[in-house]
Amino acid sequence: MFKKIMVTVAVCALLSTSAAPLALAQTTAVGPTGSAKAYVPYLLEFSMNIVKKMDSTAGETDPWNQGVEIDPAAVGFNFGDLESLYDTDPTSPTYGQFLYMKGTYYYYVLLLAATSGRRYKITETGSQLSGVGGLLARESVLLIPDYQWQDKLGGVAQGGPPSGAYLGPVASATPLTESLVYQSDTNGESKIVRAVVAITGPAAGALYPYNWTLGYNGTVPGAGGSQQFYSSWKPITLAQKGGDYTGSVTFTLVLN
Repeated sequence: MFKKIMVTVAVCALLSTSAAPLALAQTTAVGPTGSAKAYVPYLLEFSMNIVKKMDSTAGETDPWNQGVEIDPAAVGFNFGDLESLYDTDPTSPTYGQFLYMKGTYYYYVLLLAATSGRRYKITETGSQLSGVGGLLARESVLLIPDYQWQDKLGGVAQGGPPSGAYLGPVASATPLTESLVYQSDTNGESKIVRAVVAITGPAAGALYPYNWTLGYNGTVPGAGGSQQFYSSWKPITLAQKGGDYTGSVTFTLVLN
């Protein structure tokens, strides 16, 4: 009887020893907890809208490092005195001949839209330039939409346009109806969009505007595909009456 009792006690001791590690298996503990909330406002604005005055006689092409930034409170598109442009290419059949009149200055408009992820488009309208000498043809003042992959957002190159986004064609900057600058993708992704406004034309035999020979997706001359020239363009000739001509240029952001 005494031996039986001793065995039973030993078994109980073993059971107690094997159960103890189970109490140490816990690996997490819950601390303070609560709901989290933030409100992102709905935006519809140009979060960046820079106008740079470029000197065509100096050959300026980089709106980030060249040109003069126009005060937003006094934006104007003064193309300056128009000058006669002649064909200077000795291999051209029109070598030495008058081509058209072009502005001393042209303008880069740099735009970044904020639309809270909603599809949008950027358009441009303008009133026809008029003066004592009559009117400048609507088709002589150009809008040249442009997009550069290497333009930086947050210090990083923005890359190509999102799928479904596209630029408008080279068109009149003083049209009867609005000209398209940029159509976003369905997600309304914000990208830096460029637009050139100029009184100019193509180099002799060229398919692109005189002041813009870069590819619209490129970073060096000849890279990417240049915007094809505006087929309805009309040159300002030496027959245009002298004097001041005035009008307006307006860029608009709209959800669509």
